[in-house]
Amino acid sequence: MINQKWLTTFLKLAEIGHFTQTAEQLFMTQPGVSQHVQKLEQQLNVQLIQRFGKRFELTDAGMQLQQYGEQLLKQQEQLLSDIQLDSPYAGDCRFACSGSLAMWLYPHFIDYQIQHPQLSVSVEAAPNKRIIEQVISNDIDIGIVTQFVSNPELEVNPIGDDNLCLIVPAKFQGKDMSFEQLTSLGLISHPDAMHYLQQLISSNYSDEEASAIPTASYVNQLNQILLPVAKGLGFTVLPEFAVNCFNRPELISVANLHHQVKEPLYMIRKKFRPLPKRYDWFIETITTLVNQ
Repeated sequence: MINQKWLTTFLKLAEIGHFTQTAEQLFMTQPGVSQHVQKLEQQLNVQLIQRFGKRFELTDAGMQLQQYGEQLLKQQEQLLSDIQLDSPYAGDCRFACSGSLAMWLYPHFIDYQIQHPQLSVSVEAAPNKRIIEQVISNDIDIGIVTQFVSNPELEVNPIGDDNLCLIVPAKFQGKDMSFEQLTSLGLISHPDAMHYLQQLISSNYSDEEASAIPTASYVNQLNQILLPVAKGLGFTVLPEFAVNCFNRPELISVANLHHQVKEPLYMIRKKFRPLPKRYDWFIETITTLVNQ
């Protein structure tokens, strides 16, 4: 690594072009300036200046180092400006949550980014375990999970609930679905379907088993799950956020339930890692949208 003190002396000398004046500006002696340049040449194993009389010229290596050093100083100045500014409208914003919640939140985030182009927003859809790992490893700054996390490194705040919906073809609108009807339709399955279905069955069909319902189809793409339901091929269970994002709501129906099933939502972040001001709008907006 280049010695910063020697590099600073060299850059000032290259700028002024005079040893004595450089020494005066840096509050050094002239021999001290010469010594810094010599040590820098020894460190880099190249000649940086060519002396003739009391004057000098930069060598090709010296000119390259001057260019590098000036760029480095500009980058450092920009960095100092950025970290001191803490702008609410510039910088990276990194989130992770479930796929259904990502579908609900991301369009709002993008609209905000259009208003503030210096923001860079990334949202990753992931299961709880991965979200927790990413927050702890600083790969993301804010995560939203559906289970309480007991970890001394994390700050965990409840922000609302995720309603689980029983979605059936539109022809069943307004009807109470019997377990026999669900069995006859069959489940449009997806990676979280059985987890959701078991919760719904245990709360609303207490004498029945979720495993008794046959699978009519399976898809692991969130934006495709409701398509076979809309075509009458079966039913499924999804969070309300995913249902709200479906572009043909007239083709499906959310069935009536005697007992609504909710999953709590928790916002997690590093406990001892202060977030910059640019996250304030996102935290407020997430909480508002979740509770609409």
